[in-house]
Amino acid sequence: MKLKALLFATAVFFIACSNDKKTTEIPKQVSTLKSDVLLQSSAIKPFSGMHQGDLAYLTLSGKTILESTATFKVVNANGAELYCENFPAKELIQTEYKTANSTLQAVHIREVVDGFFVDDLDYQKIKDNTLAGI
Repeated sequence: MKLKALLFATAVFFIACSNDKKTTEIPKQVSTLKSDVLLQSSAIKPFSGMHQGDLAYLTLSGKTILESTATFKVVNANGAELYCENFPAKELIQTEYKTANSTLQAVHIREVVDGFFVDDLDYQKIKDNTLAGI
């Protein structure tokens, strides 16, 4: 009789220990943040009308600049998306840099993104304000 009780207690102990889901455990919640943004340039432009101040921005996201995806998005003052387009960042490379090595292409893409929203008038102001064009 004692042997049966001991075997029963041992079986119950092993069954209780092998239970993977315990009711007292709180399931872990995992959230991933989109932290692969490499570059971003933005400006307030009149996209939807001459007197509208819409936020336009160009974002590169991915592991490297040359393998990244470019996203051009325009959002109005209320936060509604007006336009969105995704394309490979390599499409930002101008024809003079198509045959350059990967380092020069990455630097060129970085310059294109930084100057993407600079108008000719803004560029002239910047140029005029610099000392001897430096």
